[in-house]
Amino acid sequence: MPFAYYARLSRAQQAIYRKSDEIVEVRLPEPARLHPVVEMLTTALTSEDRATVQRATERMIRALTDALGVPPVKVEVLAARPHAKWGELHGLYTAERGKTPKIQLWMRTAKQRRVVAFRTYLRTLLHEVGHHLDYALLGLRDSYHTEGFYKRESSLFKQLVPEARASVASVQAWFEKSADERMARLARTPDQVAAALGTRRPADLARRPSPEAWSPTEIVCHLRDIEEVFGERVATIMANDEPALPEAHPERWARERQYARHDPALALAHFRRRRGESLEALVTLPPADWQRGGEHPARGRLSIDMLVAHLAWHDDNHLEQLTRALEGRA
Repeated sequence: MPFAYYARLSRAQQAIYRKSDEIVEVRLPEPARLHPVVEMLTTALTSEDRATVQRATERMIRALTDALGVPPVKVEVLAARPHAKWGELHGLYTAERGKTPKIQLWMRTAKQRRVVAFRTYLRTLLHEVGHHLDYALLGLRDSYHTEGFYKRESSLFKQLVPEARASVASVQAWFEKSADERMARLARTPDQVAAALGTRRPADLARRPSPEAWSPTEIVCHLRDIEEVFGERVATIMANDEPALPEAHPERWARERQYARHDPALALAHFRRRRGESLEALVTLPPADWQRGGEHPARGRLSIDMLVAHLAWHDDNHLEQLTRALEGRA
C-alpha cells in the first residue's frame, strides 16, 4: 500500500516509487567483514569526540560503498542537530549535479546535546546511505521514502548488527531507569569482567579478534581509564560550581599508553578499585547533588545523574564487546 503522498506524484514519479517499493533488500556480499568497522563506530560514539566519530563514520560508509561496488560519498559529522528550523533532522543526503554526493550526520540530540544512541546513529547512517544506493546501485532517477526503502534500510542493519548486539540497552534506556538500577549495574560489572576473563593466559587476552577490534586486555584497560575520568568528573563537580569537565580520549590513550602490553589482571584490579571508589562516592551523595553538573566541551552541561546513566550504558556496551572478543569475534 503506497504512502499517502504517492497520489500527488506525477505518473513518471509514481513509476519510480513503485520500482523502489518492489525492492525490499540489499544484500552485502560478506557482512561479517564489516562487523569490525561497526565496532569501531560504536567505540567512537562512546568517546564523545566529533573527530573520532567523523573518522569512524567515514570508514563505515566507505566500507559499505566498497562492498556494494558503488561510488563513494563525502561525509560530514556535525555536533548537535538543529531543532527549531529542521524538526527531527538527524541526517541529510544531498546530490547536486556535477558534485560528489554528500552525507551529513548529527551526533548529538538538539536540546540536551546527548550523543545519539548507537542504534539510532547507525540507522540514520544507513538511511542516508540508502538514498545514495537508490541512485548509484538501483539506478533510480529519484529516491523516495517507500515501504521498500525502509525494508532495505532494515536489511542492511540486520546484516551489520548481530541479534545479541541489538539487545544492548541504549543510553536513553538507562536515562529512564532509576538510580538504584544504575548503581546495581555499576556494582556488577567488575565481577562480570573477572568471570569473563576466567583463567585465560595473558597472551590469549592480548589477541585481537581482528586487526581493527580491541583485544580483551585493551577493553579492560579502557574500562579502567574511563572509570578514572568518571571519578575525576564527579569530584570536580562536587568541588566547584558548574566547572569545566575533563575529556576522555580512548583511541589516543590506547595507542599512547600501549594497552596491548598491559597486564590484564592488574588492569582489572585497578578497575575494580576505582569502581569501588566511584560507588562509595555516589552512595554518600544526597539526591539533590545528583543534579549538580559541569560543562563538557562537546556535550554541554552534564549532571552527575546523566554521567551515571551513561556509565551504565558504557558498561553494557563493553561487556558485550568483551564477550565477542573472547570468542574471537570482532
